[in-house]
Amino acid sequence: MREAQLSLDLLFAVTLMTLTVVSLISLATHEVEGARNLDTSTKVKVFAIDLRDTIVKVYAAGDGFAVKKTPPFELKSGEYLEITLNETSNELKVEAEINGGKYTTVQRIPVPLISNSTVTLTPSNNELWIVCQYNETAGGMDVRVSEKP
Repeated sequence: MREAQLSLDLLFAVTLMTLTVVSLISLATHEVEGARNLDTSTKVKVFAIDLRDTIVKVYAAGDGFAVKKTPPFELKSGEYLEITLNETSNELKVEAEINGGKYTTVQRIPVPLISNSTVTLTPSNNELWIVCQYNETAGGMDVRVSEKP
């Protein structure tokens, strides 16, 4: 009778330890996934802030000035970054699909925008230009994002 009791206790203890280990592994996996999402979200946000600052610098430099920018991470197949300058709201919007997640960040631009412009970055086209040109129709400097200078 004692041997059977010992075997049942041992089986129960091993089952509890296995469940605990599986739970810890599951928790660790979720934490790593959360950390990766936070890392990607932070990279997109930092890129948007860098673009905002570059737009202000290009505007200050004036007519004919252009700066090439690339994202701080490599885009893989199926991933994209869409950069939009909106003249109505005077905002820079960066939308991204990276590692199956969608990220969006918006930055207010402290200089006036005269026109809307959008560029989509992909693995095969991963650079954009921030260009400033004088717009005679609007009578002011026009900062826009473009695929070419």
